[in-house]
Amino acid sequence: MRRTKLILFVLTCLLLFFSPLQKQFHLVRFRPLKGVVEEKAMPKLTFAAYRDGSFQSGTEQHIKQQFGGREPLIRLYNQYLWDFYGKTNATKWQIAMGKEGWMYEPWFVEDYFQGGTYRHSCDSLQLVQQFEEEAFRIFQLQHILESCGTHLLVCLLPGKDLIYPEYLPENVKYTKRKIISARDYFGPKFKELGVNHVDVEQWFLQMKDTAGFSLFPQTGTHWTNIASLYVADSVIRYMEELSDMNISNLKIGPAYYDKTRDPDDDLESLMNLARPLRQNYNQYADVVTDGDTTAVKPKIIVIGDSFFWNIANQVPMDEVFSAAPYWYYNSTIYFDDANHSTKDIDVLRELISADFVILSYCSLQQYVMSNGFSKNALMKICYDSAEVAQKRQGLADYIRSDEQWFAKVEDKANENGCSVDATLYSEAEHLIDVEWEKFFPELCDSVPQKRSSAFLQLLEKIKIAYR
Repeated sequence: MRRTKLILFVLTCLLLFFSPLQKQFHLVRFRPLKGVVEEKAMPKLTFAAYRDGSFQSGTEQHIKQQFGGREPLIRLYNQYLWDFYGKTNATKWQIAMGKEGWMYEPWFVEDYFQGGTYRHSCDSLQLVQQFEEEAFRIFQLQHILESCGTHLLVCLLPGKDLIYPEYLPENVKYTKRKIISARDYFGPKFKELGVNHVDVEQWFLQMKDTAGFSLFPQTGTHWTNIASLYVADSVIRYMEELSDMNISNLKIGPAYYDKTRDPDDDLESLMNLARPLRQNYNQYADVVTDGDTTAVKPKIIVIGDSFFWNIANQVPMDEVFSAAPYWYYNSTIYFDDANHSTKDIDVLRELISADFVILSYCSLQQYVMSNGFSKNALMKICYDSAEVAQKRQGLADYIRSDEQWFAKVEDKANENGCSVDATLYSEAEHLIDVEWEKFFPELCDSVPQKRSSAFLQLLEKIKIAYR
């Protein structure tokens, strides 16, 4: 009996001291938790913070994130919730549990039953106008860039809800009337305008029952790794048709089962369980290039959402392309040693130096197609920054001359704690951004003929270099 008590005492001491020791020295390497966590810094101790309780609550939040052994304890607790109650801490806002163990992101379920349009606007006419303007800008860019030897194309990708709706959860939540969605609009409109595009949604629907492999994983949100390989191969062949280039093609091997690789279980991983939900295997295929020694390596720029990661992480990109920078949501730049943000690059130089510009968006992200790229590129192609600044200054002067309008600007500046001049220029920039065709009427032409001096100078440099 005494020996048992001694053992229990020693174990208790070990448990008490393990957490601070683990935090300080990382004695055991635990599997990290998945998901995005906002780091809670240790609050500064002040009398006011102590008195109102913010120091105590902040300290508690910090300790919850930092204590040693946090990872296995959270996984065990989550496993307990799932095994006994069928619940998980991730379900409420990250995962919608469908039928037969299928998982979806809630916003895809919302888009299927009532349309993700309500996340952007409740006015269907306003949405259609936004879609129309974006499609027209892409059409304009396609023709302008083609004259410089750069081919633009769009990949319209489906969400998991569109290919496997039979496993969606029963709709007991979304009751608003479904209005037009981005995917309903862009496909037909691109056909009408003659915009280069690949409609992967229609292709997936046709091959869903005959492909021999799953197009979307049961516990992931993106297309399967193997499905993305076939899309990559098809896009490369489409690029050859557009340009008459001979590009290295992909040779995709037969499908086989293997342990699940990221991101085929990216939704399940958010549950942070101690053990997998099911047998942890999915279908995969090996890929190599065809080894064509006569093939050229074009430079491509990909602008899009997270679906492209499956391609970038599997295809031997260096064997197919001379460069393939990835402008993630037209913001952060990957696979480019020289540039890391679209805010810091010379957009004109990048576009003219590329052989292909690819816009790649899934059904849910098509509501914000190109993430402002088309508008920014057209402005830089057609107008110098000095011309834009002159328009902005003229509008700011007009606002200043209107007593009522300027009074509202002053009130807004006081409310936000900003200077009047900064608020005035911000107001002018917003108006130009919203109704830019009024201020730059040349952009309303089918294919604008006006060119900025910066664009013309770049073209001249390229001609001289070519000669």
